[in-house]
Amino acid sequence: MAGIPERLDPADDSLPVWTERYLDLAVRGVRSAEVTAKISRHLERFGAWITGGLGHDRLSAVTPREITAWRDHLAAAGNRERDNLPAPMAAATVNNHLAHLSALFTWITAHAPAGLLRHGDPTKKVPPLPLPAPQPRALAAAQVRTVKNVVDRIETFHELKGRRHRGAATPRVHAHARPLRDRAIIYLLFGTGLRRAELVGLDLDQLEPADPDRLRQAKKARLVGVRGKGRTSRTVFLGRDARQALADYLAQERPGDAAASTVAGTAAAALLLSAASIAARRPDGRLSARSINTIVGEIGRLHDAQMPDPDRKLGTLRPHDARHTFAYGLSQASGHNRAELERRLGHANDRYLRLYTNPPDDIAADYIEDL
Repeated sequence: MAGIPERLDPADDSLPVWTERYLDLAVRGVRSAEVTAKISRHLERFGAWITGGLGHDRLSAVTPREITAWRDHLAAAGNRERDNLPAPMAAATVNNHLAHLSALFTWITAHAPAGLLRHGDPTKKVPPLPLPAPQPRALAAAQVRTVKNVVDRIETFHELKGRRHRGAATPRVHAHARPLRDRAIIYLLFGTGLRRAELVGLDLDQLEPADPDRLRQAKKARLVGVRGKGRTSRTVFLGRDARQALADYLAQERPGDAAASTVAGTAAAALLLSAASIAARRPDGRLSARSINTIVGEIGRLHDAQMPDPDRKLGTLRPHDARHTFAYGLSQASGHNRAELERRLGHANDRYLRLYTNPPDDIAADYIEDL
């Protein structure tokens, strides 16, 4: 084949061949199934785009110009709208594609025969897209108070309505509803600053103590070995609200959902479980990160429906809003202690740690009111 040294097999100049080698030897079995699927999807998209644009899939033809064109293509038309028309892709998502592509070519550069990539790694000369400055949203104290008021009454929102349920001695909730679990999720997010992936990744044996009665009394109750970004691990202490909410969930709701997993032959290791009545739940019952978005968003919707004061409405409530709220409170309580922020948040990036000290809008407005 023209363009590569005669001593090389044409298969050595195949992008799909090298992509599959990389996935087999460096990704599958090393990264989680979810991450592996994401990396595979991104690399397959790049391979298809190269083949469609150049008319072949030769690895040696991938130059910095092609990587730049791929980056710009994703930014302009990397997504699809509901009517299947192309739509822009967020800069952070584009950069995630580039990161996976860079990891592929770093690996290929280390293992490819000499002379195949004559100009080196083509991704090294292509900068990622600049990201907009993050805009964290810490809830004001009044908003936090009303959110907690809603979750303390959350069971009433899930009660079955209708004539035949009126006057029941013990109100019943919808079969899929887990109000005590959802309350525990809210108090964990606001009281620990956990990311949603960290939250759903928790196992029951990481909770100390795990007995509900002891948990209610233990002022130093904690979650150990919480796995964060970059393979970090940290200990997370639980405040009073989080302890009480978790104890209620462990005593009343979790046993039934855990028993359903055991009957199905899968041990329920996860701390927080999906309702056993959900047909599509995972065999081990573990919640997905996306389900946390749904639960938190529903709490925000219930909150705003109860709130006549527009200044206290939340709009869309997201799990990361709770993390920012916790981080700002911790920053204030610790005297802006960077080491404490890093230790409790599992974040060593100065850019983001500084953002966590940003006050809610009402506090920021008060700073300059009389200046």
